[in-house]
This record gives sequence, structure tokens and C-alpha cells, in this order.
Amino acid sequence: MLRFHGAWRITVVGRSADFDQRAVVRSPYGARVLPGREGAVLDVDEESWTLSLEHHLWGRSWQPNLRTTPGPLTERDGVRSQLLTSNDCHWPGKPLDYVNFVLRLDQAIAPATVPGRTARAAGAAGVPIAAPVQAVRTSSSHTTAPGHTTVPGHTAVPGRTAAPVSERGQTLRAPW
Repeated sequence: MLRFHGAWRITVVGRSADFDQRAVVRSPYGARVLPGREGAVLDVDEESWTLSLEHHLWGRSWQPNLRTTPGPLTERDGVRSQLLTSNDCHWPGKPLDYVNFVLRLDQAIAPATVPGRTARAAGAAGVPIAAPVQAVRTSSSHTTAPGHTTVPGHTAVPGRTAAPVSERGQTLRAPW
């Protein structure tokens, strides 16, 4: 099981296995499964999550793959990438380093700033000034049950309609 943080795209790039394969992402909000079909994609954006690769041996339940090997992290054109290779199980005569399931993980990274270049200098040269777009992920310290949506000014109560809340956090009216 491997641990990741933040937004990543997982893509199945190779599979040569007798057994069904899958990738399982687990986070505090539940589990998601990426089927082991070449080209299958799953986008994950969680503060912290784990990834495990599994196979379905005939007549048994899903089992963790014997070996998962992360490749080196590479960066190119604003994207950080890593290949994960995996061997599902060992059979007599099968090389221990045999690879039968391959995933690529991609993460967009913020562009580096050019030292010494200011907005005024760029504008004076007649070059349009564009601010880099950057994704922002927020988290909060309030406790909301996973799967329940809150709206600013409302509290989330499982199985009930949300009640408006004043700026001081007091319930204004409770419809139930």
C-alpha cells in the first residue's frame, strides 16, 4: 500500500495478467476502485490517501498484489509523473520481477517563477501579463459526516434538512 497526498490522476497503462486486476484508493471518505483495463482513469483529490493494487484469483476474493514497485518521479511540462509496476502472485518458474500490471500517476505542478522578472517589466515590454492558474484545495475543522453536504450558514445533520445559522453559529429556526 502506497500513501499519496493531493490531486493525482491514475491511468492504467499496461496489463498482461491471467487474473483481473484493479487499483483501490482509500481515503477517510471511503474507497474507490479503478478497474484494471488499459486506458481506465481515476482522478483523486484528497489530503491523504492510499493506493493498493489487487488481483482476483479464480474462486477467491480480491488479494493484494505480491509486489508493487514505484518508479522514479519525473517532471516535464508542468506535470509530475510516476510509474507503478506490479506482480500479482508468484508461480513456480515465474520470475520474481515479472510485471503484469502498470499504472501511471500524474500530478499538475505549479509553474516556477522566473527570478528577476516583474509584472511591470513584462508589461512595459508590451507582453501581456498572465497570472498562473493554481488549484486551491481547502479543508475545514468543522465536523461533517462524510457524504453530507454543508452550505455556508447551514449545519449538516444526517437525515434532516439543514437549518440556517447566524453569524455567531446559533440556529435561527429548526424546521424539525
